[in-house]
Amino acid sequence: MNEYIPLQAEITDIDRVTSDSYLITLQILDDVEFDYRPGQFIMVSVFGLGECPISIASSPTRGRLQICIRRAGKITSGIMDSMIGDVLGVRGPCGNGFPLGTMRENILIVGGGSGFATLRGLINYIVDKRDDFGEVAVVYGARTSQDLYFMQEYKGWQREGIKVGITVDVGDESWTGNVGMVTSLLDKIKISPGSAAMCGPPVMINAVAAKLMSMGFYRSEIYVSMERHMKCGIGKCEHCTVGPYHVCQDGPVFSYDKVKDWL
Repeated sequence: MNEYIPLQAEITDIDRVTSDSYLITLQILDDVEFDYRPGQFIMVSVFGLGECPISIASSPTRGRLQICIRRAGKITSGIMDSMIGDVLGVRGPCGNGFPLGTMRENILIVGGGSGFATLRGLINYIVDKRDDFGEVAVVYGARTSQDLYFMQEYKGWQREGIKVGITVDVGDESWTGNVGMVTSLLDKIKISPGSAAMCGPPVMINAVAAKLMSMGFYRSEIYVSMERHMKCGIGKCEHCTVGPYHVCQDGPVFSYDKVKDWL
């Protein structure tokens, strides 16, 4: 594959995730092997508008490519306005995903807001290879209950022995669950120290990392998916430079000890 030339990908399914977010399933039309790992991203283009980076929200174990889109600009609006049967451009997969070969058996996954989309692929990968992992827990927070992603999947994860804790920043009369930051759930979700995977706003990542280290997690085994304004996806444009790293190539997944000073 030529990293500069997008593949053609047909939209085969569209599911509403929240009032302003869609889960879009893509089928690569070109005759190529499209292999990816949880945590990687793709550059998605709407022909005539341009392209933008989108996290992969699916697991390679399930034989389909999915992205979760929220309307944020002209390109994401163009993607969300597309219909089943329309064709988008896809470059990638880009960057490095979660190092599943070296992550320890016990895994804690922590997400905040729309950052949870990139963690869904990791969770479903673990579900499909459950015997390869020990204790697994998922902690996720969003602003309100209407902003929570993939709510219909939580019970399926729990049936696989995965602990799931959900919280919101602002509750209402319909919400009976936890209200507060995701750190408020970490004492309730008991898991032995191992590896952690996170994606969310920097203030959440730093707060959770501090809490995890107090629980016995090593800084080098806390993996963070960083969100930066990536324009090219191949380390040429310098838009996503953080310290000595290009997030689009060296990341977006980093161990916390490498990027804690730039969050």
